[in-house]
Amino acid sequence: MNITEKSDVYSYGVVLLEILSGRSAVEPQIGDGLHIVEWVKKKMGSFEPAVTILDSKLQGLPDQMVQEMLQTLGIAMFCVNSSPAERPTMKEVVALLMEVKSPAEEWGKTSQPLIKQSSN
Repeated sequence: MNITEKSDVYSYGVVLLEILSGRSAVEPQIGDGLHIVEWVKKKMGSFEPAVTILDSKLQGLPDQMVQEMLQTLGIAMFCVNSSPAERPTMKEVVALLMEVKSPAEEWGKTSQPLIKQSSN
């Protein structure tokens, strides 16, 4: 396998999936040790809502932020397309991510932290 820009895009998509889901690329507890890409594809192919892929620590955030994360999930899946020719360039990924971001004033006021703290 050759290292190309398209393989870099795939790796970037994997990192996005790790960030959004709060999981490592390969974990034994991810459905029979599936790679995160296969796990997300399986979840998206089921009747479960896509929001169940997101890290549970992110629940309770304003709807606008959740929608942005779900849009970013779509971009990540675009990056990990099984066909390298169908993957975007990094320039296209950046443009897509820029479109997702909305101004903070649209999120609505919230007193909640961005990530819930675990109660220890």
